[in-house]
Amino acid sequence: MSRTVIAAVVAVVIAGLTAIAYFVTSQTFEERARKDADARLTRAYQVVQRLTQLQGIDVSNKAERLASLPEFWTAIRSSGDDRKRQAQIGFQKFMSADKEGAIKPDIIALVDANGDLLAMHEVPNVVPKQWKNDKNESILPALNVVLGKRVIISDIWDYGEKGMMKIGVAPVIDPEAPVSAKDPDGVVIIGAIVVAYAQTAKNAQQDKSLLGTEIAYYDGKKVVASSFTRTTGGDEDTAKARQLGQLLQSGTVSEAGSKQRVTIDGVDYLTAAIKMPRKFTKELPAEYPPVTAGAVVLSPITVSASAGTVKLFILLLGIGALAIAMLGVYLSHRRLIAQVDQIEAGVTDIINGNVDRTFRPVGEELDGLANALNVMLARLLGRPEPGEEEFDDDGNPIIQGRVEFDETEGPAAPAVDSDIAALAQESEPDYYKRVYTEYLAAKRATGNPDEVSFENFIAKLKVNEGKLKAQYNCRAVRFRIVTKDGKVTLKPVPIFA
Repeated sequence: MSRTVIAAVVAVVIAGLTAIAYFVTSQTFEERARKDADARLTRAYQVVQRLTQLQGIDVSNKAERLASLPEFWTAIRSSGDDRKRQAQIGFQKFMSADKEGAIKPDIIALVDANGDLLAMHEVPNVVPKQWKNDKNESILPALNVVLGKRVIISDIWDYGEKGMMKIGVAPVIDPEAPVSAKDPDGVVIIGAIVVAYAQTAKNAQQDKSLLGTEIAYYDGKKVVASSFTRTTGGDEDTAKARQLGQLLQSGTVSEAGSKQRVTIDGVDYLTAAIKMPRKFTKELPAEYPPVTAGAVVLSPITVSASAGTVKLFILLLGIGALAIAMLGVYLSHRRLIAQVDQIEAGVTDIINGNVDRTFRPVGEELDGLANALNVMLARLLGRPEPGEEEFDDDGNPIIQGRVEFDETEGPAAPAVDSDIAALAQESEPDYYKRVYTEYLAAKRATGNPDEVSFENFIAKLKVNEGKLKAQYNCRAVRFRIVTKDGKVTLKPVPIFA
């Protein structure tokens, strides 16, 4: 396996492990955030259910209490300034009796049996037909029912530009009026009291502080108030409210569905829609409008602030591990490759004919190989094995039987072609014996007798023959003994025919 492939494999493994750790950690934090959001949503959903029911009961009770005050049936029976005075006395009496710190109604109104406005709390002058349409019909469905029979209704009313209202409507009964025997309720209804609370963004923000989640109120799939606030100031973030309205209109969020995961302005929420409760003391007519109002509870899926730190640490750890691994691979590569290069250089030297070459220690990783190569060469060439050789004064091993090959001036050219023919026809055993004998004789003649063995001498000849055959591109290579300046060398003679 190449060094590049090894480095690539190490890098891929570390990068893969880092990615897996990052993914698992992200999933763990995401799952924990989702479970926390789910728990908050469940709790808030239950609280909103109870809260809206209690608010419905509260507003209907207030309407009933107001309708029971004698000032109001007296005001209906009166006229002019006396009517206003009696109505205001009733309003003040109710407000003073209300608990301190309680939320004040946005509307307290007195209407007569025809649905015309007679008086309104803190409003000096009222328009009698204010709550009627062009056909002289009341725009408040609950008022139409209450004026017809003895029933108290708590409902949601879309009051046009004034938004969504939580209302309570109760009949005002004249205790002194004669009752018809045919009247199933046994009372005379001469008017009604309307108590209303506007469902505003401010109220939604107050609910948010109670619930610990975002909340939005809608009617007819249109968001009328939400707890979303802008980053600066406490104003409602209407852009987010519009996005939620689009989800309601598309059916992504609905009362029929279970918990849904949605994204609003880049933030993920778990949501659940609740239909607003309607309370009534008697059965309502079949044509009474269905409930179209509700509330959406939104629990943000917020990953812990420490998640980013942990994921960053994993990335940095992976990068650091990769850097250390690459550094380790580089250093190991440089150390090992340096040893391999020395071994390879020695093998190349031997291939090129230097059979006297010995391998020096290159490093602890490949010292065993270098020694094994020295032993192999010693046994092949008949020279002393490592540990048995003799050394000169400089500490270098003394190699007996060193054979010199002369190639500096090219191959020897015999005088006549007959010499080449004789060399080519000489049998290999005879040739090796003759050259070995002539070599020893030449060495003795120069006063430098050599102790090279026949086997070592022939091995060196064969190594050089193979190299020179490829170099000269010839059929065979034979050697002649050449003595020059007291030095004995072997001169190659290429044979082509």
